[in-house]
Amino acid sequence: MFKNEKFWHVVMMPGAVAGWIFIVYGLLFPIQDESLRIVWMAVAFLWGVGHIFELAAAIPIGKSKGIPLKTIIIKTIVFGVTWWVPLAFGFIKK
Repeated sequence: MFKNEKFWHVVMMPGAVAGWIFIVYGLLFPIQDESLRIVWMAVAFLWGVGHIFELAAAIPIGKSKGIPLKTIIIKTIVFGVTWWVPLAFGFIKK
């Protein structure tokens, strides 16, 4: 399953994008429910801070595959580990 490129493109990467949509929704329409607000804060932290820290791992992997730095940064910020981990293992191409 993890070695299947479609798994990463159809299941995992849309999940990363859904996280960003959830974050933007919470910014535009503040969440009133306390439990959901805690989930929103966790997702916002993991996506906002976590994806930035992932650049340290993603940049060398992307460069080794011949991917331009701008593309590496954008894809890591948007998709995080769902992009650079399968790239590192050769499960996806660029």
